[in-house]
Amino acid sequence: MRHTGEWPGSIVLRHGLSKSIARPWNRDVPDAHLTLIRGTADFLSECADHLRAMGVPSVASSPLPSSATRLWKEAGYRPFERLDVFARELTGDLPDPGITVDAERAQDWDAVERVDRSSFEPFWRLDAAGLREAFTAAPRSVLLTARAPDLLGFSIVGVGSVAGYLQRIAVTPDAQGRGLGRSLVRASMQWAHRHGAREMLLNTLPNNDTASGLYVDEGFFQLDDHLDILRKG
Repeated sequence: MRHTGEWPGSIVLRHGLSKSIARPWNRDVPDAHLTLIRGTADFLSECADHLRAMGVPSVASSPLPSSATRLWKEAGYRPFERLDVFARELTGDLPDPGITVDAERAQDWDAVERVDRSSFEPFWRLDAAGLREAFTAAPRSVLLTARAPDLLGFSIVGVGSVAGYLQRIAVTPDAQGRGLGRSLVRASMQWAHRHGAREMLLNTLPNNDTASGLYVDEGFFQLDDHLDILRKG
C-alpha cells in the first residue's frame, strides 16, 4: 500500500491496480471519507488499516445503495447511518420558485461552507472539499443561490443522462421558515429539467420531518431503497 498527497488533505491510495481516494470527513469529525475507484474487499480493508495507522479514528464510505455495499461489508465495514431516498418526475409545468434564485458562475465555496455549517449537525456538514466533490459528482452541475444580499441558501444540482440529482441544499437558520428552501427545490427542478432530466432524486435523514414534508409537498415520493454509510474503526 502506498499513498500520494499529504494528510489531512486529500490522498490517493494504491496497491497494484487498486485505487481509492481519502479525505477528512469534514472540519469537525476526524474520520476519513473513502471513495473506492477500483479494487477488492481486501483492498478496502487495507485502506482502513493504512489510514488508521496514520492516526485516523475511523474510515467511512459515501452514502451507498444496497447494491454497492457488498465489498465494503466483506472488508469489515458496518452500516453506520442511513438516508431515505425521494424521487419526482420532472414533467409538465413545474412550479415557479417565487423568489430570485441565481446560478453562480464563480463559486465561493468558503461562503457556501459557512451556510452549510450553520444548517447541519457536525457529522453531516460538508467542508469546501466535500462541497466541490458534490459539485463534480455529475457530468453537468450548477450551484444555485438565494441572496439578500448576503448568501442565505444554496443548492447543488447535477444532471446525468436522464436523472437530476439534488446533491445538497441548505438555508441559514435565520432565513428558515421564509420559503427559501422551497424556492431552491423548485429552481433545482427547473434547472435539471432544462438540462434534460426526466426525474429528480434526493436523499435526507430519516428523522428530518421538516425536509421530508417539504419534498412530499413538492411532489416527491419516498423510494423503498435507501442509502447506507458504512464505517470501519
